[in-house]
Amino acid sequence: MEQAKAEQFLDELQNITRIIYSGQIPQIKPSATLLAKTIKPADMPFIKKDAAGQALFYIVEGKAGVDIGQPERIIVPPKRTVGEMSMISTVINACDNLMAVQSRTADVYAEEPMKLIVFNYSPLIEILKDPNPELRKLRGQVMISLNRIMYRKLMEVNQNYVNVLISYGLEMEADEANYPLQLVEAMSRFLKKMKTIPNISISPHDLRGTLIRQGEQNSSIAFINEGKVKISMTVKNEVTEKEERVELGILTAPTMVGESSILNVGAVSSSQVDAMDRTFGFRMEVQNLLRHLQRYPDLFEQFFQVLLELNYFRTIHMMQKTASL
Repeated sequence: MEQAKAEQFLDELQNITRIIYSGQIPQIKPSATLLAKTIKPADMPFIKKDAAGQALFYIVEGKAGVDIGQPERIIVPPKRTVGEMSMISTVINACDNLMAVQSRTADVYAEEPMKLIVFNYSPLIEILKDPNPELRKLRGQVMISLNRIMYRKLMEVNQNYVNVLISYGLEMEADEANYPLQLVEAMSRFLKKMKTIPNISISPHDLRGTLIRQGEQNSSIAFINEGKVKISMTVKNEVTEKEERVELGILTAPTMVGESSILNVGAVSSSQVDAMDRTFGFRMEVQNLLRHLQRYPDLFEQFFQVLLELNYFRTIHMMQKTASL
């Protein structure tokens, strides 16, 4: 891909990422990758489960209904997106020769007349697979934007799980997610490579108690080498008006937590992370980690690809848990 076209595409990807986080009604210039569209309610979904797709949709007006197997569709209001999972799965399938993941995870319907911003991400694959070394920096920025979109989706899916759980009056214990062996091995390889970086201080030690507190700013990321961590969230029950702690899941080493800070330094955490039993790992300030990784472009890309895959499978797991309630 030509440098100029790649830069234009990156600019439009970052534009749609800013739109997603700001929740604004944007003014966009129509292009090959970013355009406006209107759709009407219909019996057929405009996003079909297990069908290949090439677009991410930002809802400007109207509501979408997501069918994940529950009696009622999950309603997605304006200023939110649909189609993220298809985009990320397309990237994973293109970039990781060892992985093969499903394209779409749910049918999505127009519940009422909708105005959308459609982001055509097909050129994304060209940038990520192009061996041109001049595009290396752009590829890193693409992966950062994709991780921001994926992390936001994970937070929305977590919140939806909690809402459904409370509405049904259920109590569920955290369970362990079984991630693909390829992802576990990729995480292990990355942690080993990190140790080879000169002048980087990595010394796994015993981690205890609460590693990340909900509602507090977090400027560090924690790498878990051995053991497990529990993810939970405190929410207010609208019926009883009491706060309840809901367990979201258990992550088994090797893994990482606190990734919100890597995408937005000092971000407030939406959940709590506690070490379980004997857990070993280490923490690192985000700015320090990025400073080291930026000296090694291949490792930089590897980190964000592993993080993208990790949060993709965390999101899939939470969607499956919600569907089974």
